[in-house]
This record gives sequence, C-alpha cells and structure tokens, in this order.
Amino acid sequence: MAAPAAGSSGGDRYRSHLAGEGEKDTVWRHGAPPTYDAVNALFEAERTQISSRNAHAPCMTESVALVQDWPAGSLEETVQNAIKTWEMELSHKARLSDFKSVSPGRFSLSVNGGPARTGEETLAIGSYNALLASPVLASSGAYDAAAETFQSSHDLFRSAFPRGFAWEVLKVFSGPPVIVFKFRHWGHMEGPYKDHAPTGDKVEFHGVAVLKVDEQLRAEDVEVYYDPGELLGGLLKGPKVTSSEEDRGEEVALAERLREAATVSASGADQPPQGCPYLSARKPE
Repeated sequence: MAAPAAGSSGGDRYRSHLAGEGEKDTVWRHGAPPTYDAVNALFEAERTQISSRNAHAPCMTESVALVQDWPAGSLEETVQNAIKTWEMELSHKARLSDFKSVSPGRFSLSVNGGPARTGEETLAIGSYNALLASPVLASSGAYDAAAETFQSSHDLFRSAFPRGFAWEVLKVFSGPPVIVFKFRHWGHMEGPYKDHAPTGDKVEFHGVAVLKVDEQLRAEDVEVYYDPGELLGGLLKGPKVTSSEEDRGEEVALAERLREAATVSASGADQPPQGCPYLSARKPE
C-alpha cells in the first residue's frame, strides 16, 4: 500500500508499480509487464451493485441499482487497489526484491488459520497453491497444490477463466495498521478446469482478510479466510470431457457436496455431521 510514484500505473486504473523509473530493473516473469484490460472490463461490468433511492424523487418506493465505485482516496479504494497491485506483483514479478507493495523481509501469508508462509515461499509456489493447499482437497481430487507448480496452477485457472478472475473489496471494517476487510472474487468458467468441460457459469467466492501494514502502508502480514467449496464446487460442475457414467456421477456428487457445504458455511448454520469435504481440520492458532 505504499504510495505509488507518478506514472507507475502504466495506464492501469487499479494497479501501481507496473511502469516508470521504479520498474526499470524489475525482472518480469514473462519478460514484460502484464496488461489487465480484460479483467478490468469484467470488474467494471460486474462489480457489486448497491440499491439507492432516487435523490430527485425521494417519495418513490422503487430503488435503483448503482455500481459500487469507491470514492477516490477512500480507505476502501486504497485497500482494493493495494491488493490488486500485490496480486499483480506476486503473479508477474520474478523477484521479491522488486515488490513495492510488501515490507521487505517481513511479509507472510496464511490461509484459513494454516501455517504462515514467507514472501519467498509464497512467491515460489504462487497464489493459487498458497490459497488451495489442503490435504483434504488433494485427496478428494478437487485440487492438489503439491502436484502443481507456480506456472501450472496459473495456467489452470487462466484456462478456466479466459476473461480473468476479478476481485473487489465489499467492506472495510478497520483502518491501518490492522486492516480487516471483506472481499469477493469471481470469474466465468468459459474454459476447462483440468478435464472438466466449461459451463459458462459465474464462479465466485467471498472471504475476509486481515492485513497488517507498516508505516509506509506496505503489507507485513496477510491472513485470508474463505471457503474453497465456493470456488471448487463451481469448477467441478462441468462434465468430464472423457468419463464414464459412474465417474460422472461421482464428480457431480462431489461438486454438490462442495456447493452445499459452501452454502451452509455462508449462512452461518451448523455444519452437517459428515466430514468436511474441502477444508483440513487445522484450527487457527
């Protein structure tokens, strides 16, 4: 969340540290800075809408849907753009020393109360493997982080979401130095996931994060809490490209269990007695 240098966005409205003098020695994973035109368009078209009364006709009972565009300079906009910048650096910069969004030597990431990974460890495995590392997910066949590399995991999700995987802040509960916020992550499964055919459906999940920052508003510790069943249930919904009827039935059942568990989790109701199909039993320390 460090203040970006002028011109560092490279024309991107939501991300910094893509261009300019500060990036002249940056080693880009794919040889050049990325462009986010497609996912920015998805974000702008489908970000959360809020209901508002017509200010010119306050007596009207009907409300209108307005796009939630955070005011310039607000804490919500600052957090939203900072996380987009951090995701860009994690996905496209090959060296942690080139990151401007994190505090050097102090960054760590933990997911759902799991062990904290250092910046170097997170950079080595990639964001998807960090978010989806769970022996239960691996044993169910939904996702095996240990079998995926940084590149293979990104290729997998880029294939499933050709228009990108959009992200937004829904609410910020507290300001720095400890920032707590709720977020939404979504895309359209218009490509295959592993050997599951595309469905064209919107796949999304919601979560909460705790972000600790330093005096320059650079990330030090990030804790993410979310339900992988929301994401993987939608991705496993598509039929296998080559599968028997028996295999297809098993895949449908797994996808349904993931979605049902995600629905129960989101509602706040007690979990059913059967074993959780997507999260490890690890408890937050």
